[in-house]
Amino acid sequence: MALAVSESMKTQRLSILVLVGFVLITLNLFRMQVLKGAYYRSLSEKNRIRVIYLEAPRGRIFDRHGALLATSRLSFNCSVFPREAKKRMDQSLNVIAAILGADAEDLKRSVSKKKPGVFNTVVVAEDISQSQALEIEERTDSLPGFMIETRPVREYPQAAAAAHLVGYLGPMTEEETEDLDAYGYRQSDWLGREGIEKSYEGYLRGFSGGLQIEIDNRGKFLRALGVKEPKEGKDIHLTVDAKLQSYVQELLGPQRGAVVVMRIKDGGILSLNSAPSFDSNLFSSKKGRKEVGKYLRGEGSPMVNRSVRGQYPAGSIFKIVTALAALGRGRTSGATSFDCAGFARIGGTLFHCWKEAGHGPQNLSEAFAHSCNVYFYNLGLAAGADAIFQKAAAVGFHRLTGIDLPGEKPGFVPSRDWKRGAKHEGWFDGDTANLAIGQGYLQVTPIQAVMMITTAATEGRPVKPHVIDRIEAVKAADKSTNFTDIPAVHWRTVKQGLHEVVNSETGTGRLARLPDVRVAGKTGTAESGREKTHAWFVGFAPEEEPKIAMVVFLEHGGRGGVTAATLAGQLFKWLKTADYL
Repeated sequence: MALAVSESMKTQRLSILVLVGFVLITLNLFRMQVLKGAYYRSLSEKNRIRVIYLEAPRGRIFDRHGALLATSRLSFNCSVFPREAKKRMDQSLNVIAAILGADAEDLKRSVSKKKPGVFNTVVVAEDISQSQALEIEERTDSLPGFMIETRPVREYPQAAAAAHLVGYLGPMTEEETEDLDAYGYRQSDWLGREGIEKSYEGYLRGFSGGLQIEIDNRGKFLRALGVKEPKEGKDIHLTVDAKLQSYVQELLGPQRGAVVVMRIKDGGILSLNSAPSFDSNLFSSKKGRKEVGKYLRGEGSPMVNRSVRGQYPAGSIFKIVTALAALGRGRTSGATSFDCAGFARIGGTLFHCWKEAGHGPQNLSEAFAHSCNVYFYNLGLAAGADAIFQKAAAVGFHRLTGIDLPGEKPGFVPSRDWKRGAKHEGWFDGDTANLAIGQGYLQVTPIQAVMMITTAATEGRPVKPHVIDRIEAVKAADKSTNFTDIPAVHWRTVKQGLHEVVNSETGTGRLARLPDVRVAGKTGTAESGREKTHAWFVGFAPEEEPKIAMVVFLEHGGRGGVTAATLAGQLFKWLKTADYL
């Protein structure tokens, strides 16, 4: 009987244990399926569903005749889902490093630094060869989490010739990734960094897509679940002529400087060059970026777009402003004469002319033709600093032109109020004399200079410069203009002087002359703080019906009437041959 009781107790205990076990299992199932159901369902989906990002090709950039300035090619990247590859990451990276001929430790460090999202991959190696991509693809069964992705890579057919104009792409920084995440960007995306690529990033980028696929527990593809096709960015057509752009860059060669050629009718830029330049293609891949240090640290600052960012003393091209200021105050006329003995005494200081022997008696047209400093010292004093400042602003200095390129600088025209506040000094006649010939504190950009000479060519109609013509088929250029309040008769007086600069036998700009087209312009030689001066030429043609305006600036280029005028003459000749004149 005691044995029966013992067996009964054992049975009861076992039943209790089984019951407790079932209760625990039931409670755990309830927790997993009800309380934590959404969480574990999400984990399950993540284990079997993979989303492959499909990057949209950027829109292409064309010149005015349809020549490509920027396009894209297909490249192969080796990427990884770190969560899937975690257990065998090091082993897999050793295999991939051997295929790529890379250092495995470098790959491991690169991957560890990047922070992927839930579905985002991390790029292990970018722009690998097709044969390397195929070899990795064949081994993906033994490389869990690793895959080959394709992405478009930017190409620039004009290379250095259009680099400052078109710009280049660069990978996003961590800060940019956080800022742009809401706009659909991800860590591995690239952004336009300069030029058109930056100004029109929103149009060129397009809309990326994705492919949702099902994989097994080994990462092997089972089936496609859905796809969102990427939408290519919009094509952009520029006002620029690629052949002229390339020709100008050849003419600039090793010189430092900038050239801008613009259509007067609508402000469309035909060529915008800066030298030295750089090859935009090197920024498009990891391989190329290893070489870009030579640009970032390069002598002559090749990454700076001197056309819109370079700020320099204007030298004698500013005499156009001085003449307008004096004419506007009624202090001179075209016939007003001053005698140049090679110097002028102003406030007890000698201010010299570039010609030591002097030019003798000069009227306004002769003073323009010979770029006589003494004449314009007197003209500037007659006009006064305030009038010079006002006319400088009227023709486009001391402010942005609004050209559709990033990083434009406003230049600087000094005034009495500025000097009093910044230097704690009064304004002296010597300051006015320096300003009158484009020296002293004055700073202008080449794009401002072309706007000034365009305003002279049109007799008072500043034209806003632009490089974009249309986005796809939609015209996008801003052709708005504003007339100055400068009387037409004053402009015609100045234009007569600009005619003499180029067409007089003793004019400083005669090297810019064409035999069958009348060119008008002004040379400039500006002190640079070094032994060699800066050289300027601004001009337009044909004189009787202006179509093209131009500025040539050569940093430490010597005399404007020699180097800059010679280059301008070559460009006017090309423009005539190409039927722009």
